Amino acid sequence: MKRKIIRVGSSRGVLIPREVTRAMGWEFGSMTDLTVNEEKNELVIETAETEIPEELDKEQLKQFENLANKHKKVLEGLHD
Repeated sequence: MKRKIIRVGSSRGVLIPREVTRAMGWEFGSMTDLTVNEEKNELVIETAETEIPEELDKEQLKQFENLANKHKKVLEGLHD
């Protein structure tokens, strides 16, 4: 998939198509890791790993994530 480099302020940017962000599970505000492989002259974009503080119960967070996913449509309809 070819994309054009664009100007974003004083930086450069590449727009990522909605289909790609959906396939990756990225929403506005999602964190990514960018890695440059100079040998292959390529850029790799990966979903950033979220570090969970040790004091949080990982099993409880997983249960919350499952609950949020189960009710995703309702939660997406909520507004401030």
